[in-house]
Amino acid sequence: MSESKQQAAVMDWWLRRYPRYYHCLFAIPNGAQLAGNQAARARQMNKLKAEGLKPGVSDMFLMIARCGYHGLFIEMKDKGKTKCSVSDNQWAHIEEAREQGYMAEWCAGMDQAIELIEKYMEEKL
Repeated sequence: MSESKQQAAVMDWWLRRYPRYYHCLFAIPNGAQLAGNQAARARQMNKLKAEGLKPGVSDMFLMIARCGYHGLFIEMKDKGKTKCSVSDNQWAHIEEAREQGYMAEWCAGMDQAIELIEKYMEEKL
């Protein structure tokens, strides 16, 4: 299952498990594929960067304070991936988020992400 489908599965699980917090878990689509020819994609990318797009920002954010953290950033990777698959920009974002009082982790697949979120929500970290 692709990283995208794993992330979608996490969202589906979240909406069934925590419907009360519908708006609290969301995607940050930094890795979205832009449409059009090269010039159109370049214009779109320049616009997104001007609006605040930053390389390395995690894939998902849970805006619920728990366990002494302000919220939870999750960098999704395919199941079976290792720490080496996290880019330098992604590590920089994870470290900055941690320094600012957020929990920030990378997860290899939906099962790991769901387990992390459950522990976070139940304050069992």
